[in-house]
Amino acid sequence: MKILLFVSSHCSHCPSAERIVKKIVPEYSSYGVTFEKIRIKTKRGKELSSKFNIMATPTILILNESGDETKRIVGTPGENSLRRGIEKELGLRKSFFDRIFGR
Repeated sequence: MKILLFVSSHCSHCPSAERIVKKIVPEYSSYGVTFEKIRIKTKRGKELSSKFNIMATPTILILNESGDETKRIVGTPGENSLRRGIEKELGLRKSFFDRIFGR
């Protein structure tokens, strides 16, 4: 699983989003979770922004092993929100309904 963080040099919220991602992602490195910061003004950033239809920064994408987007967070996430998103995609966290109905 890969986490992409799309940032802009003019974005006032991007540094705090980057701090949160850099703090949380290493907790899941044993599960193969990696992180990459994408600057939207670079050639690669423009390509990926277009591919994933990035309209605002910061935007965090969680990609599966095939490179497909499984979750999108626009704005600066809370630490627990990001953890929940990662754990859900890794299959470590059951949904509310799965817990209730025992799936």
